[in-house]
Amino acid sequence: MTDPFQGRIALVTGGSSGIGRAIAMQLVARGCTVGILARDSERLNAAKADIEAASPGAAAAVSVLRADVSDEGAVAGAMARFEATCGLPDFLFNCAGRAEPGYIQDYSLDAYEAAMRVDYLGTVIPTQYLLPDFIARGSGHIINVSSVAGFLGLIGYGTYAPAKFAVVGFSEVLRHEMKPHGVRVSVVCPPDVDTPGFAQENRTKPAECTAISGRARVMRPEDVARAVLDGVRKNRFYILPGRAGLLFRLKGMVPGLVRAVLDRELRRVRGR
Repeated sequence: MTDPFQGRIALVTGGSSGIGRAIAMQLVARGCTVGILARDSERLNAAKADIEAASPGAAAAVSVLRADVSDEGAVAGAMARFEATCGLPDFLFNCAGRAEPGYIQDYSLDAYEAAMRVDYLGTVIPTQYLLPDFIARGSGHIINVSSVAGFLGLIGYGTYAPAKFAVVGFSEVLRHEMKPHGVRVSVVCPPDVDTPGFAQENRTKPAECTAISGRARVMRPEDVARAVLDGVRKNRFYILPGRAGLLFRLKGMVPGLVRAVLDRELRRVRGR
């Protein structure tokens, strides 16, 4: 069977670390020309070196693009340079994101705006840039990384969950609108993943959130990346790595039970 990524072109936002880096590494190993886009030049260059070391001979297949995904002008400039050098991507993986857990009553309005800029608009902006060319060509696949928090609201994620819910909603509308144009869309909802962002997130998590989420297994980025690429190959809309699939089905079939279990866990953690 022909590998759908062999000889193709992909752009990965958030490609300097975590899930994005793992996806980029596996794509290059499968013969895909890849551009990795992120804010931090040092991390981008380190990721490029790691990817090239893991796939000897692939140095020309990795391009570094420095831009903040919430900055429309910077993203447009970086993506235009990538297209001029490598061509129009076949795949866009929107992986950039961050979480800053806390209690809702403690957040400022700025915190909500920052989350929406990175986690939601950071998905919309690269997508909007490529859509006209994807539509004109009649092909392309857009993969948006949301989270379990994109369909299940948990204590501590008052800014992150709404932004990730927005990514799911955007992806559902995008899939419907792009169907007649031959452009494919997927949305990924992974559980907790062992990434630098997750380590940073754990520094500010409320105790209840840590206790509840700590009972679940944390996935490795490479395992999530493998599940994502398999889902893309099978043209799945919802890609649900690890325990996310079970949580998604339970939330859909017995939402009241899911809320009751979460409430019971909260009482257990708080000792009442």
